Amino acid sequence: MSRLRVRLTLAALLAAMAGAAFAESQARLHGTIKDETGAPLAGVAVTVTQPELPTFLIETKSDAKGRYGVTLNDATRSYLYRLAKEGYQTVEATIKVGVGQNKQWDFELLSLAEAEKRAAAGGVKRELTPKEKAVLAFNAGAEAAQAHDAAAARARFEEAFALDPELAAAASALAGLAMVDGDHAGAVGWAERALAADPGDRRALMIRYEAFRALGDEEKARAAGEALAAADPATAAAEFFNRGVELYNEGKTGEALPQFERAVAADPQLAKARYLLALCYVNAGQPARAKAELEAFLELAPDDPDAPAAREMLGYL
Repeated sequence: MSRLRVRLTLAALLAAMAGAAFAESQARLHGTIKDETGAPLAGVAVTVTQPELPTFLIETKSDAKGRYGVTLNDATRSYLYRLAKEGYQTVEATIKVGVGQNKQWDFELLSLAEAEKRAAAGGVKRELTPKEKAVLAFNAGAEAAQAHDAAAARARFEEAFALDPELAAAASALAGLAMVDGDHAGAVGWAERALAADPGDRRALMIRYEAFRALGDEEKARAAGEALAAADPATAAAEFFNRGVELYNEGKTGEALPQFERAVAADPQLAKARYLLALCYVNAGQPARAKAELEAFLELAPDDPDAPAAREMLGYL
């Protein structure tokens, strides 16, 4: 028994010594990331790798004030830092921080437009990468869209997506333009491209849902609506609610009912949806469900203009 105790004590001592040595080799690099104007850049992806350690990887992002910080457990090595943000020139730097140091290292990221401007002014024209060209084309398309020049916007967005098929924003913008033109099949196509690049693109999810609705494909619209609800419940609830109101005003309470059910499922706090769902349940001969929705409506919005009517209906139900 005593021998076992000695072994455990020795193991604990060795572990403590190793831990102390490990801590002594640590260091920290921190600083602020700004653009060419000196404004802090939030959301800059900071990636740290070590060429001799293929599995080593640290990933973080700058905060709202452009600040970042990285703790290195083995400061005896040099590390490669890569800073990237859409619309800005990517920066890479190999930095060695001394053991035990807490070193400040600030970075400047140039916007692509500023980088191109400086390169031209210096007489050296740096060839932009396809992804960088795509961002510039997309920005030009956005400016054209704001100027209500749909043709120019479409051309630049198509250029951007051709340069970078992973630029979901370009495909999503093209889907929006197709919807405005009444090209619902085209809108679905571009929305699908956007979602292939970014499955969480909320704008593409909403456009796809609306496009399938416009095409009269209820089955695909339902599936698209469920995908939208999973990604953005509030937006989906508003879409379902508005569609329900359209049908209800047309006297199609049977078709409006599932729309209001979807709206409530996506956003249980949407009081008006509960009230109109209750009316649909009354028309469908489902008083118990109507009563439950009216009670929920009054709990959520006791001062709503329709609250007196809801209380009166509860008296009958």
